[in-house]
Amino acid sequence: MIYFKKSMPAPPSLEVEKNKASSTNYRLQDVITRIKTDFKNKCYLCEYKEPTTINVEHFIPHRNNRDLMFKWDNLFYACGHCNNLKSDRFDNILNCIDYSENIEERIYLKMDPYPFKEVEVKGLDDDEKTINTAELLKLIYNGSTPIKTVEAENIRKNLLKEILEFQRLLVKYSALEEDDDELEDIKRTINRHLKDYSAFTAFKRWIIREIPYLRDEFYHLFQRKDEAIR
Repeated sequence: MIYFKKSMPAPPSLEVEKNKASSTNYRLQDVITRIKTDFKNKCYLCEYKEPTTINVEHFIPHRNNRDLMFKWDNLFYACGHCNNLKSDRFDNILNCIDYSENIEERIYLKMDPYPFKEVEVKGLDDDEKTINTAELLKLIYNGSTPIKTVEAENIRKNLLKEILEFQRLLVKYSALEEDDDELEDIKRTINRHLKDYSAFTAFKRWIIREIPYLRDEFYHLFQRKDEAIR
């Protein structure tokens, strides 16, 4: 999970539908278009890019509360796998549109390509939200029921491709000399992998954090502004 900035103001159709006593339709065209853009066409939980199953997910379960049902800040872009696992069970997790929650520094994510194994997820503090978020992400990436385990394996296969490609770029970058003509092109490609629109960005950013010389070179690209000025 990474931070996403939610666009404002809310799509006007939400207030229109909310004022219709019989309407429960929040899956409106302008809502879907906006959250697709806001969340970079990625599931906000697993970061799968261009998911084939799309849900307009309520971050806080609405439980027929119309304010929560139509609240713009409560509508997130999720894949079917993640939305189904989160459901009403996880209603107290870190909020990826709340900058103050510093989500990227509180959840550790890692996948070692070889041997192919489960994703490592660790909460880095004892806050209940952090613990719950880590528990949910473990289920998302590693599975629970037989069906969810297969779905998780499919996510990990795509994650594996992204991590291998990113590591290939980092190895090539490390081998190039300062005056090599390819160096700037490789750096720009690495930069794109670290952007919020890249698939599985959080995993790539943790790779950078853990390798000192790469951190020196690339960490500023996603470093929090409040951290940078300390």
